[in-house]
Amino acid sequence: MKDHVDVAIVQFEPRPLDLAGNLEAMAEAVRAEAAGNPADLVVFPELATTGYLPPAYSDDFRRRLASASDTIPGRTTETLGRVARETGTHIVVGLAERGEDEELFNTLLLIGPDGETIGAHRKVHLWDQEPGYFGTGRRFGVLDTGLGRIGLSVCHDSRFPEATRQQVVAGAEILICVFAYAPDPGVPADILTHRTVTRAWENAAYYVLANRLGSEYGADFAGRSVIAGPTGQILSAAHGERDPVVRARLHRRPLADARRVVDVARERRPDVYGDLTPIAPETTTTSRQERP
Repeated sequence: MKDHVDVAIVQFEPRPLDLAGNLEAMAEAVRAEAAGNPADLVVFPELATTGYLPPAYSDDFRRRLASASDTIPGRTTETLGRVARETGTHIVVGLAERGEDEELFNTLLLIGPDGETIGAHRKVHLWDQEPGYFGTGRRFGVLDTGLGRIGLSVCHDSRFPEATRQQVVAGAEILICVFAYAPDPGVPADILTHRTVTRAWENAAYYVLANRLGSEYGADFAGRSVIAGPTGQILSAAHGERDPVVRARLHRRPLADARRVVDVARERRPDVYGDLTPIAPETTTTSRQERP
């Protein structure tokens, strides 16, 4: 990992099914950060290119979602790749991806400062009505970047601790998870903070959780994005619309210190409780995910 990495979470409010408009708004947000608070890494929420889904499945909505979806490479990589080159920024963005045979995926994309796609993650654990719209991903990878080794995941993936543990065993230093989360009745208002602190602490890793703002189909999205350090300390957090951008600086030294105290990868006991399928870091730039 670099000596320090400046991260900015943009709690973006997408316009429903407006790919072109959302891409231009995100490009402007990256330019604004570069002008006022230069960041190494800018993170946008889940499905930022299209907005989220209505509460009940609809064939008509699926057709419209497919029309607003994008391929990799495509308009998203072109537009955000261009602004990544302009600003020298890494960009993480959630999109509705149209894959092979027109299958849709809830995907998280990482673009490097040269404008090239470093890699992508297709959401593995689909939530509620999502299986009606999206195919499932098949793996949790680790991406080698100039900032450090990064593991990507999307929303409900974070409910399964073995996912991030697999990434950390494979060398992940920064874990990024993006959400389109609206509060559920009976669930603590600060549940995203609990999730972030737990995943950071149990893995001795940085954890960057990006959630969106705005209202859509009767859902009020919570924001409350959080960044936590490798001992579980909260580095930065948002509390609503007054905090549209959440920023933090991640330092290499605390990560190294935490892993000297607890080396999760080394101290695990797979002989007692079983092993996780090993994965290798993805070291090459890819323009399309392997077909699930």
